[in-house]
Amino acid sequence: MNYYDHHSLIYFQKAKLLTKEVVVLFNKLPQTRTSEILYKQILRSASSIGANIAEGYGRNNKKEYRQYLGIARGSSLETEYWLEIINDCLNIDTQILIELNKEIIRLLTTTIKNLNVKP
Repeated sequence: MNYYDHHSLIYFQKAKLLTKEVVVLFNKLPQTRTSEILYKQILRSASSIGANIAEGYGRNNKKEYRQYLGIARGSSLETEYWLEIINDCLNIDTQILIELNKEIIRLLTTTIKNLNVKP
């Protein structure tokens, strides 16, 4: 495993795409105090996914990598929550982003499980 090339990881690429799409989503939100607060929350959680994948990958240690992937997975679950709130309360369709995020969750979960298997 090359611990310095996280860009090739599909779940990193999808996390980065999700963060970019969250930025695009902001332009669709009504310019209110509530939407600004929601945007800050979702941007923080979505950007944390890719950041934790990158940081964990660079640790060059399987145990720490697994730990950072767990943090990334937690951030992904938080992101799903915020996407659902925006969908429900602001009536903005976030289903495509929710599906992308669920795919990230599945990929992270599988990777974490595979890292837990002893060689």
